[in-house]
Amino acid sequence: MLNTLKKSGSDNPYLLSRSKEAVVDEIIRPNELGRIRYRGSIWNAKCLQEITIDPEEIVYVVGNDNITLIVDTVPHNDDNYPCENKKKSPSVAPLFFLGNFLLLLLMLL
Repeated sequence: MLNTLKKSGSDNPYLLSRSKEAVVDEIIRPNELGRIRYRGSIWNAKCLQEITIDPEEIVYVVGNDNITLIVDTVPHNDDNYPCENKKKSPSVAPLFFLGNFLLLLLMLL
């Protein structure tokens, strides 16, 4: 669909690390460009969803396709909207303490 679509990431410092809020200035229709107000400028924008987004609606910039911004109707901030499938990694403090305890125990034997 979009071969040059770039998503947020650490590969390119110019890409967004988090989605940012923008306001629709000109209607965005499915598979067509619209316009948004983003950071004080007007930008071409498109949505990857098959929906129509009306003017004055809030959208979130999630990436870019060259100089066209890609928007979505929901934010994609990992900090604010964590994925329920993500597993928390266990804390290393108990393992570190246990390792030191076992080492001390071996030294005393």
